[in-house]
Amino acid sequence: MPSVMRRSLLLLAAATVSLVGAGARADIWKWVDAQGHVQYSDRWTPGAVLIKSEHGALTDDSSSSADAQKSLESTSQQVSAKLNKEAAQRAVQKDEATAQASQCKDAKSHYDQLIEARRIYKTDSSGNRQYLSDDEADQERVQARMDMDKACGSDSP
Repeated sequence: MPSVMRRSLLLLAAATVSLVGAGARADIWKWVDAQGHVQYSDRWTPGAVLIKSEHGALTDDSSSSADAQKSLESTSQQVSAKLNKEAAQRAVQKDEATAQASQCKDAKSHYDQLIEARRIYKTDSSGNRQYLSDDEADQERVQARMDMDKACGSDSP
């Protein structure tokens, strides 16, 4: 029985050494993130440079280091440009939504004025009021409703 235990302990010790050794031989990758911080990992990411291979050989010599730095700077600039473009797109969407809301509000206000008015008039170039006939007023209200639906969506009140 002691020899079985001894064999089990030796197998366990060999397995542990094997696992520890395997972890120490992993590749190490280096890159610069979008904020300009140097990062290290055992997994490749876009723009990463291998600085230690699984076989223990370092690949970070001066010429490849300069190339790697240029690659990292290029990647950093690309990420920065992409983030700036996405921020600009979000700003445009926000501005478009604000403009649409303003147009909808104006169209609703105009429609409400036409609905509440007993008589509708237009002002000529000299400032005189020209009252519309009932049919013309109805057509003006219909057009205002269509304009409001276009500006606010077809389900507007």
